[in-house]
Amino acid sequence: MGGTKSKIIAAAVKCFRSNESNTLDKVAEEAGVTRRTLHRYFESRQNLMECCKKEMLESCNKAMNEAYERGSDQISKVRNMLFAAIEQGAKYSFIKRIYENSDFSGLERKNEFESDSVKNRWLKIIRDLQKEKRINEELTIPWIFNLFGSIIETTVYAFESGDVSKNDSKKFAWISFKGAIGLKE
Repeated sequence: MGGTKSKIIAAAVKCFRSNESNTLDKVAEEAGVTRRTLHRYFESRQNLMECCKKEMLESCNKAMNEAYERGSDQISKVRNMLFAAIEQGAKYSFIKRIYENSDFSGLERKNEFESDSVKNRWLKIIRDLQKEKRINEELTIPWIFNLFGSIIETTVYAFESGDVSKNDSKKFAWISFKGAIGLKE
């Protein structure tokens, strides 16, 4: 991706993170380009938002894969992935609010997450932990997936509202997630 286009996307993420209704004029100003230049790369606000979403998915995939690789066992991998998702969620929460999609069955059909990477790694860990009877077997994978997303949303909201510090929010997220799924460490 070219330098100007990347700069505009970064400016859009920054502007929309602080205020989802910021104008394209504000985005252009933040990027240091004219509105005309912005429209040379993005024909509409929707087109720009789609590019922000693509950037978010790429960034999230990268962070989640790196988190997975840092883990020494399945539990540390899940914990690291949760923390990476929280970090990414804080940066890109405006996209979640705009697209509001946490549908597990839809995610299974979409290729928004790298097919052999993040989604499959996360699903495999959860399935393996259930087979090992380290997660409550009564809970379905879709339920756990949606719970994982809800924990991330709650953590981001608590941090953004100033109710909880960043370090405490991650600690509370992990305690909440592992308790909710009955994870035995």
